[in-house]
Amino acid sequence: MKIAVCVKFVPVVSRIEFDYENKVIQREGVPSEINPFDLLGINMAVDLKDGDADSVIALSMGPPNAAEGLTQCYALGADRGVLLSDRALAGSDTLATAQALALALQREAPDLIVCGRNSSDAETGQVGPEVAELMGLPHISNVRNLEVDRAANRITVERVTDEGYQVLECALPAVVCVTEGAGQERYPGREEMAEAEGKAIEQLTCADLTDPPQADLFGLEGSPTWVEDIRLVEPDRLGVVIRDETPEDAARQIADMLPPAEIRVPATRRHPAMRAVTAASGSWRSWPAAACGRSHWRCWARPGPWRRLPRAKWWRWSSAKERPTRASPSNWRNTAPTAF
Repeated sequence: MKIAVCVKFVPVVSRIEFDYENKVIQREGVPSEINPFDLLGINMAVDLKDGDADSVIALSMGPPNAAEGLTQCYALGADRGVLLSDRALAGSDTLATAQALALALQREAPDLIVCGRNSSDAETGQVGPEVAELMGLPHISNVRNLEVDRAANRITVERVTDEGYQVLECALPAVVCVTEGAGQERYPGREEMAEAEGKAIEQLTCADLTDPPQADLFGLEGSPTWVEDIRLVEPDRLGVVIRDETPEDAARQIADMLPPAEIRVPATRRHPAMRAVTAASGSWRSWPAAACGRSHWRCWARPGPWRRLPRAKWWRWSSAKERPTRASPSNWRNTAPTAF
């Protein structure tokens, strides 16, 4: 069984800097590492090996220094390292990157292709699915566990979803994108790295991918998307944290911080008449001139034809300094709503 793992050598997240003029990530002089999700993929692939008949290929696309990442893959147990490096690849977006990787993978014809869920520098999560589409292979994302049935040439995976996880079966060859739990977070030791330093890394260029060469598939020319602008967004939140308070005290502090127009009344604390409107209409809308018994609570009602309400007390506020006056359902609907 041949397993190919796509590996990206990325800047350390805490040291990422941007070139605002050229609108790219600054990589020179910044320490780099194997993308964390790709590291899980390498470790998972090595664990799937069952004898000398199986092999793990680490494939990376990037500048020459990306070979350092492939050396780490050797130290973790990979059998081969392939680096796709060419000046013509500079500026490739996710589609151009996937096109180059797909052509390189077709040369290897692996049984299983493993990608990380996303890269830590771009976080698009697009390259893996695009590789599968370009190669005409089935794809499973967010894989946290994978088992191989060699007799049936199938895999069984657990795919993480928002609600839990799915158990899926898929025939090989296939592409999987792994997430947390797919493999152990192993890192190479000093002895493993010293042994891996002497292993050769195969080099590929764009000329090796197509015959004749097709420059319009890669780089800026082959990229339908580009970075329009890079902006530094400074958070302006106060970051207030309420601790060691009862729920009532915490709710009171939050209510005091919010402007009246942004306060929402819990369904269990609304006036009984307003709960009746909820049952009848199914939705609420803010009416700014009314309050349910307390000045900082806002009433909610569905706009449209008036529905008969049970007898209840209503107050209509014309000013925060004025005393409330009794309001009836007949004049309640004449109060203009506020849009949110």
